[in-house]
Amino acid sequence: MIQRIQSLYLLIVSGLLFSMFFSNMMVTSSGSISYVSSAAFAILITVTFVLAFVSIFLYRHRIVQMRLVMIDAIVLLAFQIWIGYWFFTKPDGTAFSITAVFPLVCVILSVLAYIGIARDEALVQSVSRIRDTNRKKKK
Repeated sequence: MIQRIQSLYLLIVSGLLFSMFFSNMMVTSSGSISYVSSAAFAILITVTFVLAFVSIFLYRHRIVQMRLVMIDAIVLLAFQIWIGYWFFTKPDGTAFSITAVFPLVCVILSVLAYIGIARDEALVQSVSRIRDTNRKKKK
């Protein structure tokens, strides 16, 4: 399971998303704002974390794993766009933390995981095709 590079990518995505639960999104003049202070951000982080973590264990069901990873990447991209909106509409004196780009990093890693899963699926399909051809020749 963890021997595959895409599982490692998904584990890193899960780790980055899990770290966002405990970090601050931005620091304003009135204090710091964490991701879990907003219910919508907390729900998005939870959903994307669960999708990435569950897809690690679906290595036997590659098609389902590919779909979950792509859904996760799309949701993470929307999440990053929302954070970008907050960045451009922020009041003066607001500083964002480095964790504000974690969803973008997670999108890139999710796409890399998707590519790895697709390669595995193509390999399995080609081996199945060869195996079926050999069975037909023996009959």
